[in-house]
Amino acid sequence: MRKKISIGFISLALVLLLAGAVSVYELQRLRNQSEEIVSLNLRNTELADRMMTALQSQNSAILRMILSEATTPDAGYELGRAAFDEALKAASITEEDATDLAAVRTADREYREIVTVHLADDGTADIDWFLAIYLPAYYHLDAMLKDYLSSPANSLPARAQMLEKSVYKTITPSILTLLIAIIIVLMFYFFVDSYYVRPVIRIHKSLKNYLAHGIPFAPKFESNDDEIEGLKEMIDELAERKKTEPK
Repeated sequence: MRKKISIGFISLALVLLLAGAVSVYELQRLRNQSEEIVSLNLRNTELADRMMTALQSQNSAILRMILSEATTPDAGYELGRAAFDEALKAASITEEDATDLAAVRTADREYREIVTVHLADDGTADIDWFLAIYLPAYYHLDAMLKDYLSSPANSLPARAQMLEKSVYKTITPSILTLLIAIIIVLMFYFFVDSYYVRPVIRIHKSLKNYLAHGIPFAPKFESNDDEIEGLKEMIDELAERKKTEPK
């Protein structure tokens, strides 16, 4: 009996231990993914802000050139250009980053080409070029930068969705293991009650009736346990000896 009960409790403990190990592993993995997404989000936000600042620096230099009727922009343009390229390169570390920044790269290439062609003297008046050609390209690049972090094509929302799925993956094994543990407990309870508790109760009741009222000891139960059957047989033997003892 002790061996069977011990096996039952050990099995239950192993199931719960497995559930705990899986949950700890999944929670640790979830924590690492959360920290990675937060870190990437902060990095991309900072780099996007640097690119927008650099773009504004270029725009200011172009405006000063138009207003002063100069033929070339001042040093602010080249400084802004260098700062923009540096931030764009820093934001393009992985293949996913490069994919996220594809629209920004395209808009920046068009913007740079428009400025370069005009500075090489395309024959267009500065004010006409600025209003008709430059501003649309500038606003387009500015819009692409603003959409960079919020665009559905951005990998960060996709990673956030993966993180959400990981939460369910973390919870699901724990719930399933808990259900399995409950089933094991119910089965174990039924097993112990049917094959141990009820036979002992019936043996006790039958023995009590035999000793108190002389009712024959004959408990009715089914048990595959040798110890329970042995207890019943020993009590039967004692009852038979009592019958044969001289009064």
